[in-house]
Amino acid sequence: MTDVTEVNHAIDDLVAQRSRAGLADKVNTLIGTFAENSGTYTAEQAETVDGVIARLVADVSPVDRMAIAARIASDPHAPPGVVARLACDDWIEVASPILTQSPCLSDETLLKVIDSKGHSHLLAISRRRALPADVADKLIERGNRSVVKSLARNPGADLSAEARRSLERRQRERFEELRKTPRKAVAYPAQLSRPDGSAAHRCRLIDVSRTGAKLSLATMARLSGPLLLSFANAAVRRPCEAVWQDGRDIGVRFT
Repeated sequence: MTDVTEVNHAIDDLVAQRSRAGLADKVNTLIGTFAENSGTYTAEQAETVDGVIARLVADVSPVDRMAIAARIASDPHAPPGVVARLACDDWIEVASPILTQSPCLSDETLLKVIDSKGHSHLLAISRRRALPADVADKLIERGNRSVVKSLARNPGADLSAEARRSLERRQRERFEELRKTPRKAVAYPAQLSRPDGSAAHRCRLIDVSRTGAKLSLATMARLSGPLLLSFANAAVRRPCEAVWQDGRDIGVRFT
């Protein structure tokens, strides 16, 4: 078993260097040491070591963060601060295994993620083995159709009476929406730009209805306000506005 003083010295060295070279391996070593010594740390020591490792994780590359998240996702002895940081990662590939599996996540962190992240993060939370009522209620409030559908199928979700009524209402509304404006699945190249033709972004049409469409952007960009959807070298144009965005996926309403 590694002495706590040795761990602290190792952390001090890492913080002083703060270099990305080999940082992922060193962070992995510290996480393993934390788990090994979890029964010997005082609460103050555990919090201090956990906090420093969590800060170091922020300097690890996204690919290495993915590997770290996958390795510690189901570990009950993983540093909780590190787990919380990875759960809040903007990269869903990093956050997903933590949000779906980790027993170290607090309800407070789950609610924070629901309030601040996109539907992909919410979908991962909806698949947890157990979901308390307050988390499930928040998912229903903020989640899109896929999130709500996943939640309804989760036997470990504790749904309040109000949540069940909300699910039923959303299902009725969705049925009415499909009846009025059925969506057609397509795969067609398109472009989103400002009404004056500036700030153009290549994208692909995923599905379309009389009132709107879902598209996937070729590159990551945050779009808002009035937009112009163009097809076939701008031969067909539809004014629209963004109504939701989750990563590269974006939903627009025709105006």
